[in-house]
Amino acid sequence: MVCMSSLLRLPRLVRNRGVFYRFSSTLTSNQEKEISFADHRTAYAHLSRAEILRAWIVLKLCSLDFLLQNSLKVLETSKRVFGRGLLEKILRPTLYDQFVAGDDPQSLKETANKLKQLGIKLMILPSLEEDIGQKSDQNRYNDNVEVTLKLAEIAYQHGGPLSCLQTKITALISADLLLKIAERNRDKEDQFCTISSWANYMLGGSFTPVSYLNKQENIELEMGLERLKSVGAFASGLQLRLLVDGEFTYLNQAISIAALSMAGAFNQTRPVVWNTYQCYLKDAFDKICGEFDVARRMGVGFGAKIVRGAYLERERLLSAEGNYPDPTNPSYEATSAVYDRVVQHMVEQVAALGGQRCNVIVASHNETSVLKALSKMGSLGILPTDNTVVFGQIYGMASNITVKLASEGYIVYNSVPYGSLFDVLPYLSRRATENRAVLKGTRRERTLLARELRARFLGF
Repeated sequence: MVCMSSLLRLPRLVRNRGVFYRFSSTLTSNQEKEISFADHRTAYAHLSRAEILRAWIVLKLCSLDFLLQNSLKVLETSKRVFGRGLLEKILRPTLYDQFVAGDDPQSLKETANKLKQLGIKLMILPSLEEDIGQKSDQNRYNDNVEVTLKLAEIAYQHGGPLSCLQTKITALISADLLLKIAERNRDKEDQFCTISSWANYMLGGSFTPVSYLNKQENIELEMGLERLKSVGAFASGLQLRLLVDGEFTYLNQAISIAALSMAGAFNQTRPVVWNTYQCYLKDAFDKICGEFDVARRMGVGFGAKIVRGAYLERERLLSAEGNYPDPTNPSYEATSAVYDRVVQHMVEQVAALGGQRCNVIVASHNETSVLKALSKMGSLGILPTDNTVVFGQIYGMASNITVKLASEGYIVYNSVPYGSLFDVLPYLSRRATENRAVLKGTRRERTLLARELRARFLGF
């Protein structure tokens, strides 16, 4: 799909100069400003020596190929060898506390307050998802709605309006049902008709049965749409940002239909429901442009979480096993080029349409990509406090980026998993396997952590 042309002619970006980047920003009265992500003192001033040491050890372990490739097996073997009680005593103060907010409202509140002191906002990530082949369980999906609504309340209590909550469509609708919908909605006009029909239902219209689904599947679909409606309406009422996570490519077409349907119902005045765009996929630019056009066609706001993506290795394996073209970019550099192109284009749309019609979250641990986004914001006069282009990193990682951005007045979120240890760790294990490139790329962060430890102990 050809993307709508840029509405503005923009000056070229200034070159990246190592750890620094120069850009013009109205925040500094159009004076050139330098931002560096190499300041370990600022990044880790809020951490104790023990927390810094823990971060270094955990990130080092997470960079090891053996652990990344066998994380689920290691977890299950450890349960058998140590028992759940002893294993929890080992993992809770280390891996769990490094990456997870907690397993009860009080611990989540403490994490939120700690981040708030640094100017960082909470982006809660429930560990709720499903893949194809798992037994459909309507009671589980209903329970997931209740969990999501409770987390929405917590997000609002600790962050107020425009706080972020992430969700997965497969937590609310059967993955097998979504797969069938994805396979039958290849044509763009068919997709738009489905989106319009589902959005109308969420706005109070009647349910239209889908011709290629049987009676039971239509019943389950209607129940699923009711769940999406409940979550979307609740998020809209609290003025939250509901970020729909991307999943595997074989489900993403149906997930996009669901996300855009929710946008059609709840993004009437501002972007409430945002979809996620995975830039390790070759079609990421065309996909976001196409979905942006759908939102414009419906006359609603558009929100986008832009990520490199978490499922690259499995997508390559699936394409090889299924003998179909690999949908992923051939290299990290190619993915970065797509990522930067998507971000630059969408920041232009924010500037052209205004914050009530288009919002973007630049979710990245890549310093160069973040700096390019800052430069584009500055060249277009988008202020950090406009809250239209915001930033996000994973809790427990990339503090040198997150803390620095917050200290400069940018709106920045930490994606924070929430749940009990033995519910969250399998989820984290899957994410670790899927995010091998990110975890293996923590060498620079470990270097900064080591420098901070040396400064704490030796004074330099």
